Amino acid sequence: MTPTLLETGAGALGWRPVSNSELRTTPAALQLREAHRLHALQAALHEREIQEVVGLFRSHRVEPVLVKGWAIARLYVEPGLRPYGDIDLCVHPDQYLTAKALLNTETGKKYRVDLHKGFARFGNQLWDELYARSQCPGIDGMTVRTLGPEDHLRLLCFHFLREGAWRPLWLCDVSVALEARVPAFDWDLCLGTNQRTRDWVACTLALAQHLLKADMNGVPATACAKQLPSWLLPSVLKEWEVRSIYERHKSPMTRAWRRPIHSLKRIRCHWPSPVEATIDLNGPFNDIPRLPFQLGNCFLRAVNFLLHFRGMISEER
Repeated sequence: MTPTLLETGAGALGWRPVSNSELRTTPAALQLREAHRLHALQAALHEREIQEVVGLFRSHRVEPVLVKGWAIARLYVEPGLRPYGDIDLCVHPDQYLTAKALLNTETGKKYRVDLHKGFARFGNQLWDELYARSQCPGIDGMTVRTLGPEDHLRLLCFHFLREGAWRPLWLCDVSVALEARVPAFDWDLCLGTNQRTRDWVACTLALAQHLLKADMNGVPATACAKQLPSWLLPSVLKEWEVRSIYERHKSPMTRAWRRPIHSLKRIRCHWPSPVEATIDLNGPFNDIPRLPFQLGNCFLRAVNFLLHFRGMISEER
């Protein structure tokens, strides 16, 4: 199990249950321990980078909202359990070009920032409402704006599904956010008014309970799916095994013309999972076969690829 835990960023989480057991001195456990140490060190460095890049934005009157990453890692029981990647920052659409220009300066290029124009990529475009409910926890005396707990849990669920559910750590994030919720947590606010979105969140929470034994105490029946679609659980477990989207990122079609043989060998990783295809086409989570959604997803991606092919070739050159 150790290689899989390390590859998916869950090495530190794997170390925690074995750290006080008779397995703690085994070679595999020692690798997990080193992952925990590395993640703890990276967490401290990452927090410093967050302070610096948020300070850079604020010095130019841009107020970003940090999502995922530190916003969820701070809720884990100890530092270093949740590794970091990019710094995900959402800015008001009107401030997007200013923020992008700041990241292209000599100072801004030092930071690995995934900049988002509003919250559209996370399934919600209502900037004013989400911003009004945001909070400002602190990092060493500096406040950093994050989403309110209801909005962030919904965002974590959507992100997990949109990415095809390939990374178990993202479902751990959902579980942590679920179990760390405050007593006044507003479930109606979290679920929203769109029935399809409510079903997506409810199914994700049900997956967290089924696969990770997340504590659902106090969760209303309306926020947890009574029965998962027959295809959902097998699809998630399959993605945890093959990690097709992760493999796709390592072998994007934008570079296929440079290495055609290699790309053909890996073409199957570009076939969308049932979860990814359903979310991409804004489909319902029911027991209807997923093949039409997967074919539709492939068609749309192929059209988008062809429309941008000439520009991608020019960029590669």
